[in-house]
Amino acid sequence: MTHARVIGTGLHAFGRFPDLSIQQLARVAIWEAIHDAGLAGPEIGIAYVANCYSGFFTSQVDAVAPMVIGHAGLSGMPMVHVEGGGAAGSVAFHQAVLAVESGQYRVALAVGVEKIYVPGQPAASISAIATSGEQTTATQLGLTWVADLSMSSRRLMERYGWTARDFAAVAAKNRFHGALNPQAEVQQAITVDDILAARSVAPPLTRPMCAGAAVDGAAAVIVTDAETAAKLSSGRPSPQVAAMGVVGGRYVSNRVEDDRPGMLSMDEASRAFGLAYERSGVNPADIELLQVHDAVAPEELLAYQVVGLCAAGEEPALLHAGATALGGRVPVNTDGGLLSRGHPIAASGVAQVVESVRQMRGNLGRRQALPKARPPRVAAIQNAGAQGGPSSGVAFSAAFVLTT
Repeated sequence: MTHARVIGTGLHAFGRFPDLSIQQLARVAIWEAIHDAGLAGPEIGIAYVANCYSGFFTSQVDAVAPMVIGHAGLSGMPMVHVEGGGAAGSVAFHQAVLAVESGQYRVALAVGVEKIYVPGQPAASISAIATSGEQTTATQLGLTWVADLSMSSRRLMERYGWTARDFAAVAAKNRFHGALNPQAEVQQAITVDDILAARSVAPPLTRPMCAGAAVDGAAAVIVTDAETAAKLSSGRPSPQVAAMGVVGGRYVSNRVEDDRPGMLSMDEASRAFGLAYERSGVNPADIELLQVHDAVAPEELLAYQVVGLCAAGEEPALLHAGATALGGRVPVNTDGGLLSRGHPIAASGVAQVVESVRQMRGNLGRRQALPKARPPRVAAIQNAGAQGGPSSGVAFSAAFVLTT
């Protein structure tokens, strides 16, 4: 099988844009990706549009894909709307890669776009995001995303000896990375002590340890077959998708031992990466760049373990040694992650791909992952989203491995 390659990336800055529609946000990202790829537009064979909450805010529940693609001035190709909570963008990317690797399409577009900020109505953003959780046995009973993650964090603190200072160190690292990213929602560094002293959200989490809910943004990538990439790349790296590992949450009976690590977004990540490593021939020691789902800081800490960067319980040591910061052994969330780059839900998964590809090209200046050596040659991405019932976990847990 010929691996698909990513030849174009585009991103509308993440933040608060009350005067822009999802069509306007997406158009910027789409055309930046098209120009970056060296295409004209009509060559795109199929488009996947990730968006979760347009219907919540505008009643535009259906026709989201043709609305977004049409406003970008494109037409004629199949246009597919996908959802999946925080993994919606990963779903779109997954489908675009499959479309190309099937041989049916030479060029595919994956775009994620979300508009969640409502001026003066912060509760509206939270209510929208809650619809990505199972209602009758979770969110309507008070088991919101933050509630679930804060309880998980406390359990893992007891299990591994983690501390709130460890979580603050993750947030401080990602805020430093985000301060170097002109397209990030939050571009201001903050100290560990200031993070610990900030307003409490749900112990042990303070506000800077949590990604914002009210964020707008869009991201897009162009995926092609190897032959098309060779014609258009002009010698510039066009990373190949060496493998994808996608799984869903498992039901585990309370009568058997549950071997999952105990955090919703990370419970199936080790299974997903097991598939990706097997299919790519890559192992954790090969990873030189990693993007993970850090809606709260403890998620990133646990990701070090489930991706295979370290043994269980050694996550804080890896973090405090600087191994996951810019210039470290395996920089993580180099664009600031969800904590700093921002988390416009359906756009986040595509943005992870955008950041990985740009890092692998090696032209990000002060934000380059390995500035004194060379661009990363092997990158990994972890993401998960959309909650099922309380026993079945997330609906989509994704692991992607990119290589040059």
